[in-house]
Amino acid sequence: MSAGPAQKPNIVLVMTDQQRWDALAAAGTFPVRTPNLDRLVAEGTWFRRTYSQSPLCVPSRTSMLTGRYPHQHQCLDNDTSPWPEAPSFVRCLRDAGYRTANVGKLHYTWFHDVELLVSDPILRAMGFDDPFETTGKMSRGNLRASAYTEHLKARGLLDAFHADLLERASDGPLRSRASFLDEHDHIDGWVLGRAEQWLLNAPDEPFFLWVGPEGPHDPFDPPEPYASMYDPAGMPLGPLDYRYPVGASIASSDIPDATADEIRRMRAHYLANVTFIDAWLGRLLAALETRGLLDNTWVVFTSDHGDLLGDHRLVGKGQFFESSVRVPLIVRPPNAVPAGRGLVRDALVELIDVPATMLDLAGTALAGQRGRSLLRLLDDRADDLHREFVISEIDDRTMITDGETKVELGPGDRPIHAFDLVEDPDEEHDLAGTDASWIALLSKAASAYRVDTPADMPAPWHHLTPNAHWGRNPLREYGAGT
Repeated sequence: MSAGPAQKPNIVLVMTDQQRWDALAAAGTFPVRTPNLDRLVAEGTWFRRTYSQSPLCVPSRTSMLTGRYPHQHQCLDNDTSPWPEAPSFVRCLRDAGYRTANVGKLHYTWFHDVELLVSDPILRAMGFDDPFETTGKMSRGNLRASAYTEHLKARGLLDAFHADLLERASDGPLRSRASFLDEHDHIDGWVLGRAEQWLLNAPDEPFFLWVGPEGPHDPFDPPEPYASMYDPAGMPLGPLDYRYPVGASIASSDIPDATADEIRRMRAHYLANVTFIDAWLGRLLAALETRGLLDNTWVVFTSDHGDLLGDHRLVGKGQFFESSVRVPLIVRPPNAVPAGRGLVRDALVELIDVPATMLDLAGTALAGQRGRSLLRLLDDRADDLHREFVISEIDDRTMITDGETKVELGPGDRPIHAFDLVEDPDEEHDLAGTDASWIALLSKAASAYRVDTPADMPAPWHHLTPNAHWGRNPLREYGAGT
């Protein structure tokens, strides 16, 4: 199908942090209000079986940037980053004539306190003309300034923010509560407000804007009026069979003694964060309408990974349960493109298909990318055949699923978890160790995929000791300071 008008289309990518695939009203899992996501679903194509390349921030986001699997780029935890000269779909867009910008979280230069000094030159090397990154909700600003904490300081709110953050870190996610900040000073409102202003002043040339809200990642801290929007008593519960997985991860925590009421309260505040972000997403759409840009702008909404939210008595991510590894993905075409309206796709999709799709829209490609464009699936006459299976990785573990069955492999490709997703959608009955024939078939397919997709990038740099390990310090090389 055609990408639309002859003029290159604009592209706006909104990528939240830690939003599970069913944290939107259309999924029907939760009583959550997301009118602007509902609008995107009605006006676009919802890919409801989209899997992240990793249930962890840096591996997932580096796969997005490079179009490669985690074992290829080798960023398998949150303490590493790709080199600034790494393959980058953003650089491809810039080279194709796009003005490239970001507002909010990217997680490619992860220093909670020095992003003003560090991120700008490195992100420019990665392809961003106008980088404006701020780190997540844990931005402390007590060593060196971050853009967000400088805002809080100017508003006289920084000391109270520090105290609140320390208290939340001590309490943990089960003791979630409303933010003391109003929605304009909250980091998600602040980031999305900056993105709104960027769009209202967007250049006349084709542009790509990557918007990175920090939520609904914990701490679950919705501002009012959103914090009071949901009654915890009305929150459904997921599977509560406590069984900490073999593949433990620092990105998830077990809560074996949590009560149902505690989990419901946590879920209510998480969904309040989702609704808060949705409201500000509406402001981005309004800005595009005000500028008359929706006629030639693609809007893509997704997240880097999900959140367990108490499923299996776990919180966080880092596991291959569906609630942790699946993400929302909605692609809304410009008004001038009639295809792709109100479609719901059950094709198996990987998150690396998103940059491949955006590059396809721009008429370019990234050498070595493993993603596959989704544009064919915006035609309602097309079938759902896209991928035979999807892959996700973290640390030394790999997950493979064909959409009906799932296997998690540990070191030596030993199956450590296996689930029949048709008969057991809540993943409560682990079939690893049984003689189910599909376990061996999927395990063999996962091994073959690694052979077919060898590592093709230098080992990433570790944040703490780049010079000691590689004789290079990208912070100094790119004029970012230390």
